[in-house]
Amino acid sequence: MALKLVLFVTVMVAALELPIAKGTSPVFEVQPSFVPCSLGANVTATPPFPNAQVQLRCGAGNVVASTTTNASGVFSFSLDSTRVFLSAKAHLSNCNLVVITPLSTCSSTLPAVGVLESPIQFIGFSLLRGHIALIFRPLGFRYSSST
Repeated sequence: MALKLVLFVTVMVAALELPIAKGTSPVFEVQPSFVPCSLGANVTATPPFPNAQVQLRCGAGNVVASTTTNASGVFSFSLDSTRVFLSAKAHLSNCNLVVITPLSTCSSTLPAVGVLESPIQFIGFSLLRGHIALIFRPLGFRYSSST
């Protein structure tokens, strides 16, 4: 946890040193990611979960953003990091991706209750369209019987 905090502070200090447009804040990016139509099995042998609603939840479960997967079960997020930081109280390790569409929507053999959840991991930053982008990726969706 201490290493994550040091890394986060280092990234933010570096972000402040890069020349960006006045009044802009870093962008929070979740890389394009695949949502499997499964309880978290081997995703290479799993069909996609199309049209699934995916939420980015931070802090005490605050919904920061939501999107829908495409026909291939892929989604991504790109948003102003101020919203994320305020919701997570600057602790991005408290953010998760949650698929709220019932699993039974993609396969009648799967449970009608419960959700797929994935923690996110910081992987780096880059300059994106004049903004600093903090890049994250899901660590893997797993079934949770709670919401």
